[in-house]
This record gives sequence, structure tokens and C-alpha cells, in this order.
Amino acid sequence: MMSRSKLVKTYLVLLIVLILIFITSLSLGYTHSSLMDIVDIFLGKSSSAMIFIITKIRLPRILACILGGASLAIAGVLLQTLTKNPLADSGILGINTGAGLVIAIMIGLLNVSDPTSIRLMPIFAMVGGFLTILLVYIMSQKRNRNISPARLIITGVGVSTMLSGIMVSIISNLNPNQTTYVVSWLSGKVSGGSWSSLALFGPILIVIWILAYSRSQSLNIMNLNEQTALALGLNLQCERIVTLLLATALASLSVVLIGNITFVGLVAGHITKRFVGGDHRTSIPAAMLVGMIILLTADTIGRVLLVGTGIPTGLVVSVLGAPYFLWLMSQVEK
Repeated sequence: MMSRSKLVKTYLVLLIVLILIFITSLSLGYTHSSLMDIVDIFLGKSSSAMIFIITKIRLPRILACILGGASLAIAGVLLQTLTKNPLADSGILGINTGAGLVIAIMIGLLNVSDPTSIRLMPIFAMVGGFLTILLVYIMSQKRNRNISPARLIITGVGVSTMLSGIMVSIISNLNPNQTTYVVSWLSGKVSGGSWSSLALFGPILIVIWILAYSRSQSLNIMNLNEQTALALGLNLQCERIVTLLLATALASLSVVLIGNITFVGLVAGHITKRFVGGDHRTSIPAAMLVGMIILLTADTIGRVLLVGTGIPTGLVVSVLGAPYFLWLMSQVEK
């Protein structure tokens, strides 16, 4: 286990990196601004145009990336613990696809500019995620036997593929504007960057973060083999269901806020365990910081270095995360 001093240093480094990226992301964009411009805004000395750009456009988007990155990271840690597989992620189990399918249906049926529709979106996204994971859970069960993490992953991949096919069929019947909206969302476009959506989703996500962290001790016991966990008095079946529900809620709400982005949970969860160990009391907070850093970095690259291309954040994350995923898979094979 990592010593307390090394743990504090690790957290400090992650926090400093996050703050630096936050400031960089806030300063850069289609209209570049200096650090003093940012300071002037808080001192009330900046122009109305700059205040609008920073407070209405950049800051909400940055906060959406922070909330979404942390949530996906926690979901990744929970699912990797549940399945005892470092390759587990909300995208692999079909949670993202299930939530996205419901959102695609909503876009086709409802007026997304209507405030009522926006308020209903997170509820329907969670319903889609929960129904998907319920289907995966039922299909991966065998009579008179506990749930198998390996069957859970295999079933999740199959269900995710099936739902993706259904989603393509739905998209083909939408009008061009709706199709563009759904496709940009599927590519991982950060679309929840507004104060209204942050005020709606932020408190819910923070409550789920706290609930996930409060189960750290149970998650630590789940890391042990089944016989040991049962001998320590852990209701393994119940804990697996609770863990699955928390991960599903986090991933489903993140989908509404930042679109269909994968790899964040996988990469953040695995990197964290390599550097701070498997104790969830330390790995969950560290994973949150790593997830924030990954998603905010990818979003900043997409906004600044790829200006005018319209490349969504999710594609940047995939380009950054895919090589790590392939390397990680090769290590698992060994």
C-alpha cells in the first residue's frame, strides 16, 4: 500500500495538473484571452463580450467536462471491481448505448429546445441505462448460480451491438437536423455545457459520487475472491447489484451531459490503480481527478488545436485512449 506522504504527493500533483488545464482551457478558444483577462473578469474590469464568452460559453462547458469525466471515472472503477477485469467500462456493458438509444428516440419524438424536454432527458437516459443493464443482468444469469463477471461482459458487448443497430435504424428515419444532432452526440460532442443543465445534473451526480465512495469498504472486500468475501459477511449478490446500479446511474447521466464518450472510465480506473493501489478509499478520489484531466484535456485539444474542424471531444478521447487500450489488452493477454 502506498505511504501517506506519497499518496498526498500524488493527489497534489493531480490537483495541480487539473488546475493548470482548467486555467488553460478557460483562457484558450476561438477567441484567445490571457490570464490577466480571466483575472479582470473576476475583478469586474473586463468587457461585456469577454464576460459573455468566459461565463456563458467556456466555463459551463469546462464544468460539464469535469462532472462528466469524474462520473465516467468512478463508473469505470466500479465496473472493473465488479467484473475483476481491467478492460471493463460503461461502454462495454452497453450502458452508454442504452441511454443513447433513449435519447435518440426522444430527439425524434420531442422538441429538444423545449425546457420540459430537457428536464425529462436525464430521467429517460437513466431509464434507458437501467433497462439495458437489467437486460444484460438477466441474460447473463444462470439458474441457481450467482452472476458471473465474465458472462456479464460478454452479454454486455452483445446487447450493446444490438442496440447500436437499432439506433442506426432510428437515425435513418430522422430529418437532417435531428440526424446531425444525434450523430454529433454519438461522436461525443459536449452538449450539456449550460448553467441550467449543470444546475440540474450537477447535484444529482455529486450525491451519487458520495454514495459510491461510502461503499469503499464493501468494494475492497469485493476485490477478494468470492469465498473470502462471503466469509467476511458480505452479501456479494446484493453488493454486485448496488455497484451495477451506481455505475449505471453515473454513466447514464454523463451521457446526457457530455455525449457518448468511452475510454475515460477504462483509462482513469486502470491508471489510478497502478499508481495509488486498489484501496477504493484512495482510488476513487484519484480516479475522479484523472477522469477530469483526461476529458478536459481532450476537450481543450478539440477546441483549440482543431479549431474549425468540428471534431467532437469523444473522438479526441478515442484517439488518445485507443493506443492505451490496445497496450492494456496486450498486458492482460500476458
